[in-house]
Amino acid sequence: MGDADGPPAAGIPDEPLAALAAHGPRYRLGLGSPPQGETDWLAADRLLDPYGPELSRLLDTEHRGSGHRTAHAAALTLIAVYAGRVTAAAVLHWALTGRVLDVRPENVLLRPDPGHGIAGVRLRTFRMLDGSGTGAETIQHVVLTRHLLPLADALRKRTRAGLRQLRGGVAHGCATALAASSADPAQLARRWTAFLDGAPGGLAPLGDVVTVTRRDGTPRLVYLRRTCCLFYTSAEAVRCVSCCLTSRDERIAAYAARP
Repeated sequence: MGDADGPPAAGIPDEPLAALAAHGPRYRLGLGSPPQGETDWLAADRLLDPYGPELSRLLDTEHRGSGHRTAHAAALTLIAVYAGRVTAAAVLHWALTGRVLDVRPENVLLRPDPGHGIAGVRLRTFRMLDGSGTGAETIQHVVLTRHLLPLADALRKRTRAGLRQLRGGVAHGCATALAASSADPAQLARRWTAFLDGAPGGLAPLGDVVTVTRRDGTPRLVYLRRTCCLFYTSAEAVRCVSCCLTSRDERIAAYAARP
């Protein structure tokens, strides 16, 4: 994957970042160093050390904020919300344009949410990474090989959470990066298939996407998990709408009932 590690392609940040933010808060990216006085940002590449202070802080923040009973349950929830926020803009941008935004961990800063999840994401530098064809191999390399799968491995070593469940969270978060958008669900479904084709980590069997029609008549892509993030063991004590402990028909109905 020399293209993904090579020189950046030229790009102007204002337009693509604004266009991504228009799809919703999860796709909002800051650029450059954090504002002065904000000291709670973490470097994503430092999270890949399973025993480093940065991963400890991120995991502890999620553990306390979500009220999980165990560290391994907090890890399973964390990887899903991380994949659904930190790399979401890059996955959606690729799905819509075929171009790959640089979200390699050394280019990403993130801010933990004291309540639950990720409060903010910043890129150190705006760049697009060259790739051939649809860029599927490049987005897989940047998002999965370089970022999310190593983070899942670090969380497994740190908490002994199951690797299949952690990778299920990776798949869920990446699918949510598409499903949370109001873009054409047929196009998004095709791009999800392309994203999974030959992808590392064995993500394809861990869930599938379907299109539902919501109450307002709009079609939306949704993801149905085959692994559990254990969020029902958190202080909220509720199953997420994609929970594999709920029947497929019930999940589809719940998604369709959303406004």
